[in-house]
Amino acid sequence: MKLTKLVIDAVKPVGEYNIIDLATDLSKYVKGGSVSIKVEEVDMRTEGLKISLEGKRIDFAGIQSAMKDRGAVIDSLDEAIVSEPHGKA
Repeated sequence: MKLTKLVIDAVKPVGEYNIIDLATDLSKYVKGGSVSIKVEEVDMRTEGLKISLEGKRIDFAGIQSAMKDRGAVIDSLDEAIVSEPHGKA
Protein backbone atom coordinates (compact mmCIF):
# COMPACT_ATOMS: atom_id res chain seq x y z
CA MET A 1 0.00 0.00 0.00
CA LYS A 2 1.14 3.54 -0.67
CA LEU A 3 0.00 6.81 0.83
CA THR A 4 -0.94 9.21 -2.00
CA LYS A 5 -2.85 12.00 -0.23
CA LEU A 6 -2.73 13.38 3.29
CA VAL A 7 -4.37 16.40 4.91
CA ILE A 8 -2.91 17.48 8.25
CA ASP A 9 -4.14 20.00 10.82
CA ALA A 10 -1.02 21.36 12.55
CA VAL A 11 0.44 24.28 14.47
CA LYS A 12 3.82 25.96 14.17
CA PRO A 13 5.57 28.66 16.17
CA VAL A 14 4.97 32.23 14.93
CA GLY A 15 7.93 34.01 13.36
CA GLU A 16 10.58 31.26 13.45
CA TYR A 17 10.13 30.41 9.75
CA ASN A 18 7.50 30.87 7.07
CA ILE A 19 5.18 28.37 5.40
CA ILE A 20 7.32 28.35 2.24
CA ASP A 21 10.24 26.98 4.28
CA LEU A 22 8.02 24.31 5.80
CA ALA A 23 6.49 23.38 2.43
CA THR A 24 9.98 23.05 0.95
CA ASP A 25 11.05 20.75 3.79
CA LEU A 26 7.93 18.59 3.45
CA SER A 27 8.17 18.37 -0.35
CA LYS A 28 11.29 16.19 0.06
CA TYR A 29 8.98 13.44 1.33
CA VAL A 30 6.34 13.71 -1.41
CA LYS A 31 7.36 11.84 -4.57
CA GLY A 32 5.86 13.22 -7.79
CA GLY A 33 3.43 15.60 -6.20
CA SER A 34 2.86 18.81 -4.30
CA VAL A 35 2.54 20.37 -0.86
CA SER A 36 0.00 23.08 -0.05
CA ILE A 37 -0.07 24.95 3.26
CA LYS A 38 -2.75 27.42 4.32
CA VAL A 39 -2.58 29.50 7.51
CA GLU A 40 -6.04 29.22 9.06
CA GLU A 41 -5.53 30.83 12.46
CA VAL A 42 -2.91 32.99 14.17
CA ASP A 43 -2.48 33.80 17.82
CA MET A 44 0.43 35.33 19.73
CA ARG A 45 2.55 32.17 19.78
CA THR A 46 1.30 29.83 17.06
CA GLU A 47 -0.13 29.61 13.57
CA GLY A 48 -2.79 27.00 12.82
CA LEU A 49 -2.08 25.30 9.50
CA LYS A 50 -3.96 23.09 7.05
CA ILE A 51 -1.32 21.07 5.16
CA SER A 52 -2.31 19.12 2.04
CA LEU A 53 0.15 16.67 0.51
CA GLU A 54 -0.56 14.80 -2.70
CA GLY A 55 1.69 12.64 -4.85
CA LYS A 56 2.64 9.21 -6.10
CA ARG A 57 4.03 8.29 -2.69
CA ILE A 58 4.17 10.16 0.63
CA ASP A 59 6.71 9.20 3.30
CA PHE A 60 4.69 9.84 6.46
CA ALA A 61 7.62 9.09 8.80
CA GLY A 62 9.67 11.69 6.90
CA ILE A 63 6.84 14.22 7.16
CA GLN A 64 6.59 13.66 10.92
CA SER A 65 10.35 14.05 11.34
CA ALA A 66 10.56 17.23 9.23
CA MET A 67 7.72 18.81 11.16
CA LYS A 68 9.26 17.88 14.50
CA ASP A 69 12.61 19.36 13.39
CA ARG A 70 10.82 22.66 12.69
CA GLY A 71 8.91 22.62 15.99
CA ALA A 72 5.56 22.06 14.27
CA VAL A 73 3.01 19.77 15.89
CA ILE A 74 0.43 17.57 14.15
CA ASP A 75 -2.98 18.12 15.77
CA SER A 76 -4.88 15.67 13.57
CA LEU A 77 -4.86 13.74 10.33
CA ASP A 78 -8.00 14.98 8.55
CA GLU A 79 -7.84 12.98 5.31
CA ALA A 80 -5.77 10.13 3.90
CA ILE A 81 -5.82 8.19 0.64
CA VAL A 82 -3.92 4.93 0.38
CA SER A 83 -3.75 3.03 -2.90
CA GLU A 84 -2.68 -0.42 -3.95
CA PRO A 85 0.58 -0.53 -5.92
CA HIS A 86 0.17 -1.26 -9.66
CA GLY A 87 0.14 -4.93 -10.55
CA LYS A 88 -1.38 -6.08 -7.24
CA ALA A 89 -4.81 -7.63 -7.01
